[in-house]
Amino acid sequence: MKPVSLFMLLLLASLQPLPAQAHFQNFLARMLYLQEDGDDSLIYLRLPLASLLLPADWEQDTPLLSSRYTRADPDGRPRLDLVALQQQPEQLKIAAARYLQLRSQTEAPLPRQVEALRIQRLEQRTPFGYLPTIERALTAPLQLPARAPLLEEAIIDIKLRLPDVQPQAIRYLASPADEWPLIRTRSVNILTLPQGRYTSAGPLELTLHSPPSPLQTLGQQLRSGVHHVLIGLDHLLFMAVLVLGASGWRTVLHNSLMFTAGHSITLGLIALGWLSLPRLSVPLIETLIALSVLYGCLRLLAASTRALPLWQVAGIGLLHGVGFANVMHNATGLPVQQLLLNWAGFNLGIELGQMVVFGALGMLLLLVQKSGRLDPRQATLALIWPGLAVAGFWTLERGLTWFNSLGVGA
Repeated sequence: MKPVSLFMLLLLASLQPLPAQAHFQNFLARMLYLQEDGDDSLIYLRLPLASLLLPADWEQDTPLLSSRYTRADPDGRPRLDLVALQQQPEQLKIAAARYLQLRSQTEAPLPRQVEALRIQRLEQRTPFGYLPTIERALTAPLQLPARAPLLEEAIIDIKLRLPDVQPQAIRYLASPADEWPLIRTRSVNILTLPQGRYTSAGPLELTLHSPPSPLQTLGQQLRSGVHHVLIGLDHLLFMAVLVLGASGWRTVLHNSLMFTAGHSITLGLIALGWLSLPRLSVPLIETLIALSVLYGCLRLLAASTRALPLWQVAGIGLLHGVGFANVMHNATGLPVQQLLLNWAGFNLGIELGQMVVFGALGMLLLLVQKSGRLDPRQATLALIWPGLAVAGFWTLERGLTWFNSLGVGA
């Protein structure tokens, strides 16, 4: 069997279980802002709605017994019960207030009041990367979507007030130990606090100390940038397109710099609040990113026009920068000086991660060519056909999500 055919068979076999495995994995993040408000503290928190409503012992793809705010759809998947929530929202408010474990230096319990709740469908979620925008949007006691979403398709934004508690009095932050295991262990934590910005993966557990030094902040963001490169599959696939279309290492270097420049600009504009995105931009941007990968793969199939022009690489970088801000929410509400330091460290990390990936891909292609089994064109085709199929799948899947988010047929 030819290598290209073998790759295609393996790819198609791997795509079949994707829809079932995708449950609860489109948004697995805890995002938190802590700020002072007179004598009080305010916390703005975004979570998967399942964090509050799923029992810890529930197993995915098994029926969920109806609870106060959920009911099983015909496939047995939990769906939000809007009627019950509108009639009696008190238990949701209690769960929202109790979600965070907060302790002071004296270990005394910290009072908290829920001032606003907002539930949104995942594909229609508003950006959560710029604090002034969040403050203006999160004011109503309870905001609900027009249609009842599956639990895996919903997020919740929470505004908490801690009366007579200054931010510096909070010494410990943690997610609940009984949170549903998939969310607890796989979520990304993005916290913006007076002490600085913190990112981690897995359960949230943070003991607050003095603010990190500028060097520590730079190092944290550099590691975060590398991590984001390595977990972004569409980003990795586009980098593979750039390597396969390059005529030499100089071209790879130029592509990397132009791509980084592009996504740095849009990410910075969104972080500073100079560029705001409409509500339905999330699924649209994700669809356009998938299309950019698809376009790059198609270019590689035309032997006479393989390499992407640098202006196109920069333009696609601008698009991917919006994707970083939308999906990974790296824009923050920090003061400008701290924000620029975070932004610089994060983008240096992205560039470092890209160079590592570029080097690994280049070595892999060199080894394949030296083995004599495939010439350069065959090696490109063996890699690009599976990439083309994956990019096409993403485009279709994300395009349908965007189409549904427009409310067509609702």
